[in-house]
Amino acid sequence: MGVKASLKLAMAWGLLRSGALSLHRTGFERGRAIILFYHRINDAADPFFPATPARRFTEQVEYLARRYRIEPLDSVLVWLKEGAPGPPRLAITIDDGYRDTHDIVLPELERIGTPATLFLSTAPPETGRPLWTDRLRNVFKHAREPVVELPALGLTLALSSEEARLASLSVVMPLLKRSPPARIAAVLGELEGRLGCGAAPPTALDWDQVRRLARHVFSLGAHTHNHYMLSHLDDAEIAYEIETSVRLIRERAGAAVTSFAYPNGEAADYDQRAIDVLRRLGVHSAVTARPGFACPGQDPHELRRISGNDPALAIFATRVAGLTPEMGRASR
Repeated sequence: MGVKASLKLAMAWGLLRSGALSLHRTGFERGRAIILFYHRINDAADPFFPATPARRFTEQVEYLARRYRIEPLDSVLVWLKEGAPGPPRLAITIDDGYRDTHDIVLPELERIGTPATLFLSTAPPETGRPLWTDRLRNVFKHAREPVVELPALGLTLALSSEEARLASLSVVMPLLKRSPPARIAAVLGELEGRLGCGAAPPTALDWDQVRRLARHVFSLGAHTHNHYMLSHLDDAEIAYEIETSVRLIRERAGAAVTSFAYPNGEAADYDQRAIDVLRRLGVHSAVTARPGFACPGQDPHELRRISGNDPALAIFATRVAGLTPEMGRASR
């Protein structure tokens, strides 16, 4: 850890232990909602499949439960619509639909007594096949060739070490995220065929597990069918991705789907076409991955969220309280 990071961490712990965060919260956070988001939560420590450690997640939720009013996302959105009276509200959301949401997260949330929302990509439970992003991660994790050429992307990729494979993954992933489905399928098929990697291990929820989550502390929202970035699809593909995910969750889990999360969730990853489809389907809200708080008057289909991916509780606490520079900018 560098000097700057060490100083930041020391200041964050000082704010947390002194009680200054509680004083700050009484004014700054009024009229704002905090929507947190996570993806994988487990202790595998696999650099190809990064995750929030289970103990860190539990520590964060226990901290939040002591200091905030945690409610289901739909309740938080009603509170915002009413003008956000009183203390701030907080919602916990988890994207994609990995099995650890059922095996690790559900027992902890039930123990603490905290609700959450799962934004589910429906292709894995429906087909039994992993998301394309997990197939790509699996290819680079298990590749044994020293180098591979990808003419479709104009790349020659080094694969001779774990470090090289991770670096190559970090180049290919963002390129494919901003590609149409046909190109993603072609590149993935070429990589899997040339490198001879086996199938990615099953890590996604099945429908029985999804239904169990919905019977307990989870509400369900949609997250597309195949986890493609919507702004890179044509109109018919956008409609298919959103309509299929909403329909399958309603049919398979019996859940009223009124919220949605954009895959990847940056400003360039969705557009008005997606918002129009959501409104037509009666999906009243959508969350992004753009950092910030949700406030009254904000477009309900472009709600901001805060990532739980912090290495230390003190850093997490200061960011949730809005005391880090990026959160200050995002709140203006």
